[in-house]
Amino acid sequence: MFIIDPKPNREMQIILRGIKMKRGEVPPHWKLYAGINPVRFKMFMEEINYLSGHTHIDPDLFAFLRYVTACMHGFGYCERFNHAYLLSRGYTSEQLDAVAASREALPMDARHGMLFVAALDAMEDPAGLTAGVLETLYRAGWSDADIFDVLDHAAFLFKFHKILEAYLA
Repeated sequence: MFIIDPKPNREMQIILRGIKMKRGEVPPHWKLYAGINPVRFKMFMEEINYLSGHTHIDPDLFAFLRYVTACMHGFGYCERFNHAYLLSRGYTSEQLDAVAASREALPMDARHGMLFVAALDAMEDPAGLTAGVLETLYRAGWSDADIFDVLDHAAFLFKFHKILEAYLA
């Protein structure tokens, strides 16, 4: 799969085993990341834990961002992984198909829908995140930190996908 064979150290093997027990599988790119740079992988896991326990944003929004971005850009593994994850969270295949076809179909409340659309729009056209868009998000109750977290996570997907493409065999 990758041009190198990742060899996670003992500590990373323990962490990856825990992930497998919790999620049922370890994504191959997580194994790669853990084998190449354990320090950065721990930082990545801290980021995932932060987003999973976000105090203002439903963590499912981050999974929907990953899923829709993967669908839009042909990130096959990420699409399948997040599809399965969202199904396990109680969403239906019909809901996932609908949101992949139209970002307006996000099966979450309107506040989250606004943030979701703004993040996806900003990834397509960063200049589209205007003062007016921000003002609308503020009125909906989102803070600059919330908006940043969603934009940061959406942008991370592009960076990480490019890195993985570089390592593909």
